This record gives sequence, structure tokens and C-alpha cells, in this order.
Amino acid sequence: MPADSELIQLFESRNESAISQTQSNYGGFCYSIAYRILESEQDAEECVNDAMLHLWNAIPPAKPKSFRAFVITLTRRLALDRKEHRQAAKRGGANPDTSLEALPDVLPAADDTALAVEQRLLKEALGRFLGDLPKETRIIFLEHYWMMRSTREIAEEHEMGVSAVKMTLLRTRKKLEAFLREEDLL
Repeated sequence: MPADSELIQLFESRNESAISQTQSNYGGFCYSIAYRILESEQDAEECVNDAMLHLWNAIPPAKPKSFRAFVITLTRRLALDRKEHRQAAKRGGANPDTSLEALPDVLPAADDTALAVEQRLLKEALGRFLGDLPKETRIIFLEHYWMMRSTREIAEEHEMGVSAVKMTLLRTRKKLEAFLREEDLL
């Protein structure tokens, strides 16, 4: 199993084995993330394949610091986009999120500088918050909210009770809310 730095090197040299090696290292993990979001084997498989193609197109020029995080984030975004598209199709193409675009005089534009600054501040604050958490709490929080793992899966992996995981998540959410209020971001 090649190291992440070796995988990045394969992508940068445009070696086609980069995709198969990445699939071998992370395919199952990416599939599980996509499946949790999409709840469809076929859609999850297509999402993983799309993620591999996106990786091929992204590296280079992208040079991820954490290849694993890059792959996970890419897969997660693609799965969420696919789910949103699928739900919009079920509603006959009407997407309530995009209906807000009909209020351009009231809402800031998506490319609004103030919005971009606010999002950057929120991202930085969230990074500080997560960095200050105990390692196990941070891992549980990210596994649940970022990787979309169930409390049962987390409990089994960390050899904890499900109620302990739920309590950790509840307390962490409350701490996050208080932190964001202190930072004037909520």
C-alpha cells in the first residue's frame, strides 16, 4: 500500500496507476462515506468513480497537505451534490435552497466579499475550537458530523457505549454553540 506522498507523486507524474492505487487505499472508505449520504450502492459507486476522476483533474495543480483529507472531502462533496441533485429532481426541479436566489435585493450575493470573509472567520474559528478539544472528543465529533458515521459505529470502534457517544456529541455541540457566541459568529 503506497504512502500518501507516493500517491501524490503518481498523480503529479500523470501515472495512471495513481487512480488504481488510490482506489485500493481509499476506495472502500470513500464508498462508505458516499453510501451513508446517498443510501444507494450504485450512486455510491458512481460517486467514488467520479471522485477518482476529480482527483486526476485536481492533482496537479493542487498539492494537498493531507491526501486522505483531500480524498474524503472530495468524495463527501460529490455525494452531497449528487444527493441534492437527486432530491431536486424528485421535487420536479424546484429546489427550495435556490428559491432564495429570487431575493437578490434582500440576501447578499454568493460572491459577496463580506460573506466570504464571514465564512473564512467561521472556518478559522471552527479550526481553533476543534484544535482545543481532547483528541478522542475531536475524533468522535468529526467522525459523526464530517464522515457521517452513526453513533453505533463510533461506539463500536472506540469501545464505548452508544449513550456515551451521544453524550459526547451533545456536550461538544453545546460547547461549540457557546464558543461561536463568544466569537460573535452565532
